[in-house]
Amino acid sequence: MAKTKKKPVRSTAAQPKNITKDKLKGTPFASAEELKKAQAEILEETWRKLEKAKAKRELTSKEEYSFFVETFRKGMVCKYGEKDDNLVRITLEPDNSVMISISEDMKTKENSEHLLGVLIESMSSSFLTNYLKAMDIVEETDEVEQQFRSIQKKVKKTT
Repeated sequence: MAKTKKKPVRSTAAQPKNITKDKLKGTPFASAEELKKAQAEILEETWRKLEKAKAKRELTSKEEYSFFVETFRKGMVCKYGEKDDNLVRITLEPDNSVMISISEDMKTKENSEHLLGVLIESMSSSFLTNYLKAMDIVEETDEVEQQFRSIQKKVKKTT
């Protein structure tokens, strides 16, 4: 009689997934402990930034420090030539909303729609970035520089 080899029996039941390994996949961490430590550091760093911004906002709401936000209350303007009127003006309102004002003259000029869009986009981006930096909410300039490059490309296409 010929002996037959028995094949090992494989279970068809699904193997339980290792959730920790799945979480660590695609991260630079070798253990859940390393990941938790890094997350705690980020949380603390973010908390510090927000607390600093909160303190600055509280102080700048006081009369003696109002000069700090006064620049944003006066706003940013774009003028054309020697005219006294602004093509576009962006200001920080007393309720901390951002107001964008557009010259009536600019609204009615032919072919100004694209230029106006570029002006508003670039000024809004610059205004918001400067405000967030001033309030210590944002420190990174890489994203800002990338936005400016994008806006400059749009401007070159229109001219």
